[in-house]
Amino acid sequence: MQTVTHFLLTAFVSQQARQRGWLPRRVHLPALLIGSVLPDLPFTLLTLGFGLYYWWIGTTPIGESPMIYMHFALFFEDPLWIISHNILHSLVITTLLLGLGWWGIRRNRRWGLSVCWLAVGTQLHTIIDIGTHHSDGPLLFFPINWSYRFPAPISYWETAYYGAVVIVIEHVVNVLIMSYFLTRWWQRRRTSRSKHSSNVN
Repeated sequence: MQTVTHFLLTAFVSQQARQRGWLPRRVHLPALLIGSVLPDLPFTLLTLGFGLYYWWIGTTPIGESPMIYMHFALFFEDPLWIISHNILHSLVITTLLLGLGWWGIRRNRRWGLSVCWLAVGTQLHTIIDIGTHHSDGPLLFFPINWSYRFPAPISYWETAYYGAVVIVIEHVVNVLIMSYFLTRWWQRRRTSRSKHSSNVN
């Protein structure tokens, strides 16, 4: 799914879970939200860097579109792209990261809580990607295995796997979540202004 969707879903689910008491009190929300988008950051930076090079300086090896070359050749074959994209999409690595955070919490280290919830955010991101990517899903067992990707029955972009439908659903969900948070913000603002007015009077 798109990076913004990961962020919005994580923010909404965590807010609902906290409201219902399903999450422990000690939730490091900034780390959780950063973890929800962090796995996609290397891919975004690589796309920008290589894209600027191929569009303004050099050309792709056989003259195809830079986007096609980056996302259908380098993404699957180049070690830099494979490592960068999968290091925080890997359930192996993020589970180790989660264990490190838990170890830190148990020993009262300040960084333990943030590392733990950062790992939770990255794992939620990966789980969503596992279910919404057919051909280009994360390498689940990286770095132990450099080839296995779960072929989800749906894709958020491949039309052969309902991409045209999934992308519409994704956009609708994003609009609904943003509307929900905007409504809550507006209600809090009105309540705050109302209290301020009554205090002045």
